[in-house]
Amino acid sequence: MDEIDPNIYRLMRPAMVCLCRHVSADRLISEIKNGATTFEELQKRTRCSTVCGNCEPKVRKILADELEKLAKNQSDST
Repeated sequence: MDEIDPNIYRLMRPAMVCLCRHVSADRLISEIKNGATTFEELQKRTRCSTVCGNCEPKVRKILADELEKLAKNQSDST
């Protein structure tokens, strides 16, 4: 019998960014696509980084990366 690749579990479970509030990367990306453009907006919409704050750097990185992607997509479509 073939062994199961342990990386399969990453595909089955969403990547949690904020463990305290159970906020996934997918949820953050969805909120950004729906108009959140600042860290504070993401906090308000998802409650991420409102308990311990350890996820703040990762949330800010996701925000910056996604805003950059959105800006690139907009400039490519014009």
